Amino acid sequence: MNVIERVVEPGFCSGCGLCAGLCPSESLVMGFDSRKDLVPTLIGQCSRCGLCLEVCPFSGEGSGIDDIGNERFGDVPGISLDRVSGFYLSIWEGHSSRGDFRKRGASGGMASWFLTRILEEGLADAVLSAGPDGSRPGIWTFIKAERAEDVISQAGSVYHPVPIDRALKKILLEKEYKRYAVVALPCLAYGLRKAMKRLPRLKEKIVMLVSLTCGLMPNHRYSEYVSLESGVLPENMSHINFRYPPGEADSSNYRHVAFSRDGKQGLPVPAKGLPDLLWRHEAFIQGGCLICDDVFGETADAVFMDAWLPEYKKDIRGNSLVICRSPLAEKILRDGAAESECKVREIDHERLMQSQYETLLVKRHLLAGRLARKEEEGKSFPERRVAMDREILDKYGKYFRFCEKLKAAIEKTRLETFEDLEVFHHLIDPLLEEEMEMRLNGESPFGGNE
Repeated sequence: MNVIERVVEPGFCSGCGLCAGLCPSESLVMGFDSRKDLVPTLIGQCSRCGLCLEVCPFSGEGSGIDDIGNERFGDVPGISLDRVSGFYLSIWEGHSSRGDFRKRGASGGMASWFLTRILEEGLADAVLSAGPDGSRPGIWTFIKAERAEDVISQAGSVYHPVPIDRALKKILLEKEYKRYAVVALPCLAYGLRKAMKRLPRLKEKIVMLVSLTCGLMPNHRYSEYVSLESGVLPENMSHINFRYPPGEADSSNYRHVAFSRDGKQGLPVPAKGLPDLLWRHEAFIQGGCLICDDVFGETADAVFMDAWLPEYKKDIRGNSLVICRSPLAEKILRDGAAESECKVREIDHERLMQSQYETLLVKRHLLAGRLARKEEEGKSFPERRVAMDREILDKYGKYFRFCEKLKAAIEKTRLETFEDLEVFHHLIDPLLEEEMEMRLNGESPFGGNE
């Protein structure tokens, strides 16, 4: 059995690209399926070596997330462990105070600043992070940054699956010895850890994993939708700034802005509203993300996220939370604070969990109901650390049925022209009133106060 049979066909792929990047026979290539999920396709003869399954984060093969976390961080002096967030040496809150990192970053500029320090201190020779693919408009890829100015140019979140296959092939084939820090979402970080155990050369080259928290990853169809809402035809879209600054004093209502291939900027699309509703109700989401239970990148050395806390709601400059798991990651942060390059303070674990309440609700609590729904339908799925819970499925039965109705509605139309967008809204708008009524009646996990 290979990754196509076990992971892709049942709908559990997150589009990370590890299998395609490491396949010895080069028989896998990344592309979009009929739902616009990013998945590998078999183009040659599979050798049945099993490597694709060993490295895939959703295959169920090899060491689990908890095992790898324990191997990597379990013996760190002073380390703590939580069953949801994983290991943590220290947790921090604040923002970068150096240059324009905060202004150009997605949430306080801490991740970009941290990666820049890694390069400046010679801890790595280059950073691999997500950015628009200049050779393929409308596509995102992993870009190598060797200078501080290159790191800051890639600042900002990407709400689109980004495969690492091309970057992996390049770094494994390069003759010179270079060490990399890789910015990865939780699933990719976990898969890379598994791959590093299997391939010594990869372990030598990747010296630090930096993760971002992840709620659920939209597929390519979401980007097509955003592009149309922004006034740019998907066929003419170059890229999207998914974290354009808010237009009012609400840090969580950032904008999505599409850019055309001739450099013209589209209209800002507020995240609050239909984009947020789509996310919360499983629409346009990569299949694997709907069974993922890792919010905090539990196998990464350091993790960065927005500080979604009440006191920062009106601060559109952005604020970050940072989990340090390795002593080296913590040293970088403490040194930066001592040198006034970042303004941070250490916080307790409860505040971390408070800041990510809605992400945890979507990705952990409701996962128990999604798994119960799959069992009810007679569908098998990889073993998860979150136990399926029929009570959650029953309690929010109307919510889960609404998710199915919403997904069925949006799959009835293409999203290639502005006429398609009109049809899309015609189908979706009646559902918005239904969703509001569901929240007001306490039948939604999201309540009715928004």
